[in-house]
Amino acid sequence: MNKISDLEQYVQNHLEDAIAQDWIIAYFQPVVRSLTGELSGFEALARWNDPTYGFLTPDIFIPPLEKNGKIYLLDLAVLEIICKNYKEQHDSSFDFIPVSFNLSRLDLEISDIHERINFICDKYDVPHNMIHIEITENSSGEKEEALEEHIQWFHRDGFEVWMDDFGSGLSTLNTLQTHSFDVIKLDMMFLRHFNKKGELILRSIIKMAKNLGIGTVCEGVETMEHSQFLKETGCERIQGWYYGRPQPVEVIKGLVHNDEHNYETADEQVYWNNISSIDLLSGYPEMIVEYSDHKWIPVAINKQMIKAFREIHPEENIKVLGMSMSPQHPLYNMIDDLFSQVSRTRESHKIDYIDSGFLVLMKAAYIASLNDKTALKVTLRNIYTELEYKRNSMLENGLVGLYSQFELVNLISPDRDSAMQIYSNASFEKIYGQGSLLTGIKEFTETEVFIDDRERYRRFMDMSTLERRYKEQESNYLTEPFRLKDKKGGFRWKQVTLLKMLSDDERQYLYEIQPVSKEKRDALDKQYGKDMSRS
Repeated sequence: MNKISDLEQYVQNHLEDAIAQDWIIAYFQPVVRSLTGELSGFEALARWNDPTYGFLTPDIFIPPLEKNGKIYLLDLAVLEIICKNYKEQHDSSFDFIPVSFNLSRLDLEISDIHERINFICDKYDVPHNMIHIEITENSSGEKEEALEEHIQWFHRDGFEVWMDDFGSGLSTLNTLQTHSFDVIKLDMMFLRHFNKKGELILRSIIKMAKNLGIGTVCEGVETMEHSQFLKETGCERIQGWYYGRPQPVEVIKGLVHNDEHNYETADEQVYWNNISSIDLLSGYPEMIVEYSDHKWIPVAINKQMIKAFREIHPEENIKVLGMSMSPQHPLYNMIDDLFSQVSRTRESHKIDYIDSGFLVLMKAAYIASLNDKTALKVTLRNIYTELEYKRNSMLENGLVGLYSQFELVNLISPDRDSAMQIYSNASFEKIYGQGSLLTGIKEFTETEVFIDDRERYRRFMDMSTLERRYKEQESNYLTEPFRLKDKKGGFRWKQVTLLKMLSDDERQYLYEIQPVSKEKRDALDKQYGKDMSRS
């Protein structure tokens, strides 16, 4: 006990000497971009190399300095080491990447802490965006308003502010609501006890952070399993012994951007921050691609996209999905035109096409650009898969009755005046999907609908009143019986349904025709008159 007490007293009494004599040193641990594996930054960590007691770790010297209120001198000393090295690198024409350092919650009680930080950075001509300030999460447990004022002050001075050790100590989700942190660093305890519950918690936190526009870094990454999980989950940056232990200052010296030293430049950091902020956990098949010079390479693919690819191309190796498409591929020109248009206009666009017999809708949205590269978010919708889901949903909810047999299924898009046939075993002369939707409706009405039902059918197929009718019926489908032409030239009762589909930017409906039961046919004959079928 006496030895511990003596050491604490020694630390408190000799901090100024340790700073002046360079006993305080900084070790640097790499922070890596999960999508690329490239170096994104460093965290500077204080160490004390004492001539009497030897190498002291933070758990030895930080608590005594917090007790006597001198911790701010240690934190500022680490900042000065960072800035000195920036100056040396810059003067020697070497590169420098962002470095984060820790501020104790007690540092914020120093009246001129902002001026001190700015003075040190400006003394060495360090751009403030090269310095990230990490504030431990438990510092938000007290004086909430004061903490947010400090964060806003740092923002005005050009610094990013990170919440350190999110998920530990006095952690509360309310912190994210009340404070404008740029990044949260997930505590290593999440990975130390890595299990299914931990996975679920991490997924939820990362998704929530993306929705709030907050970046994520996870500490404590020690295995390939950790790294792969965090990449798939969308954690933007990762840090831990798997990528490197804290090392002396030499690790950040002599950086030159070439094939041997892969790290992010300042422009690349902005580019990849925008890409990493995209949430691929929506439940839809999605991926992020880099498009350049009429070629594209996926940089992130979610599980739903892999599943959709296997549904459409069960015979293909999944590795094909991660390769650039050959110009000889029948879909190359169509997809290239889509990506080129989005890259040029920076607006979302989409196409639909048939791939291996499946109707596919592809949407591309702009994310970011860097030099000749453009990052795009690509979403696929396999209409057959969605149709099956809709059928199952209707069966479970008893909305339309049994969908044991369809005679015709079309996807109609009124906003584009177009339709596409998905499935048919009918023999109609006129079907939607060949040219204009409105023209198709008109032709179908005149040639395939019994004359006494045509006016009712026109009202049913009036695209301008669909949404109002859905709202009035408080349903996502409309259905009515009509006498439609059969294979022998007569007319039989059929049930026609318009099912509203989920679509974020246009109206789309499934148009379905199915036969009716004998009991229903008899009832319809009494109500409207007999059908005109030929025996």
